[in-house]
Amino acid sequence: EIILMLWGESQFRQIFTIDREGYIFVPEVGQVFVNGLTLETLEEKLFLILSKAYSTLRPSQGEPTTFIDVSLGDLRPLRIIVLGDVSQPSAYSVSPSTSLSSSLYYFGGPTKYGSLRDIRLIRNGKVLGRIDFYNYLLSGKIPIDYRLQLDDVVFIPPRGKTVSIIGEVKRQGIFELKESEGLNELLMFSGNLTSEAYMKRAQISRIISADKRESIGMDRMLIDIDLHSIIKDNKKIDLFDGDKLKIFSIKDSLSNYVEVFGSSVVRPGRYQFTPG
Repeated sequence: EIILMLWGESQFRQIFTIDREGYIFVPEVGQVFVNGLTLETLEEKLFLILSKAYSTLRPSQGEPTTFIDVSLGDLRPLRIIVLGDVSQPSAYSVSPSTSLSSSLYYFGGPTKYGSLRDIRLIRNGKVLGRIDFYNYLLSGKIPIDYRLQLDDVVFIPPRGKTVSIIGEVKRQGIFELKESEGLNELLMFSGNLTSEAYMKRAQISRIISADKRESIGMDRMLIDIDLHSIIKDNKKIDLFDGDKLKIFSIKDSLSNYVEVFGSSVVRPGRYQFTPG
């Protein structure tokens, strides 16, 4: 419902119900299409239309003596269809102001097998838009969003290639990568390396794809990589579904010291040693 009120020289208050096609019928004006408009844009549109019927809203000379106010009345729940890798695929009633990203809260988001990188909005059988929720989860940046309409389909496809990272990174865990993403993106998602990361060697544990196992003669393999060289030269290292990356730590041992102790020493302990 849209509540339209004029006050001043001309006065009336009327409630308009939006029909299924997105129109309201305003007396002396006719049908007005309002679907998809923000409240601010709606008020501007009605002001321009009504100023033709009420000249005191925008007089050619002098100050206006009639004023307009537009507000929302009864907001009917919006029905959407949720399909794919979710715990309960079904129809859901959501707020009319719900967007594609905020709709995840109504059905609890995807299952652990569902994608967070390719959440799709399908309208009239066509994919209208997609959002990558990682941008929001890992950076706080709100994704380019889409306002939902009646009978829109929110589809969660199976997750893409999934890799894990442990060791000297700030955010250990399991991450979903797009096909074009590799080691550099994984390090970014994991918050990058800690100060104790060993740069000369990291290790990837990889599951050999089924079509290559017989020719290679193994099901799994280890791959050592030089992190320092990769980061310095910005090399692209591909990762595959099931890869596990381990970042090692530097040694705890120290070598540039001498140890001074004895009953005649005031402050015994380790002291920095400089050659000469």
